[in-house]
Amino acid sequence: MNYPVLEAILSRSSIRAYKDTPLTEEQLTALKKAALASPTAMNRQEQRFLFVTNKEAIERINAAVLEGVIASGNEAFAERIRSRGGRILYSPPLFVGIFAAEGNYVGVDAGIAVENLALAAKEMGLDTVILGMPAAAFAGESGKQLAASLGVPEGYDFRIGISIGYKDTEKEPHEWDESHIIEVK
Repeated sequence: MNYPVLEAILSRSSIRAYKDTPLTEEQLTALKKAALASPTAMNRQEQRFLFVTNKEAIERINAAVLEGVIASGNEAFAERIRSRGGRILYSPPLFVGIFAAEGNYVGVDAGIAVENLALAAKEMGLDTVILGMPAAAFAGESGKQLAASLGVPEGYDFRIGISIGYKDTEKEPHEWDESHIIEVK
């Protein structure tokens, strides 16, 4: 049997280097539909999806993540990022940030949406890396100012993000351990 979604799940891996090839309007529209079609608890649809294709804006977010990590005082973590050239978003042609106001299940809803985006991207021949670290860019007063400058409504906080583009590196999907399955028959 042919299971395209399962094939996308099994072939996906986290890609941390992208070609400088923009996505088409058709691809962007399809990804927006995938985000908006994500199920949410009680169909509240409390998320806002920040689609960023502007390279300078992507670099501003990347720099703000590094600044946020440095400000947190976690020097070991900051040094790890510096040793990778300061790359956190990995210069993709598209970064999507998922934001939501406080509420029940907004984290779960964001997780569902980011997976929809990852699988839709894979089906279109694109690759992704799901990112939590951009939370550091949108923390505190400077983070609120950054979010506002990008058009995020006040009161909406960063939940999770995803970089999307054409891979410029190879990486095999992770291996899984079937002993992590608990069956009750």
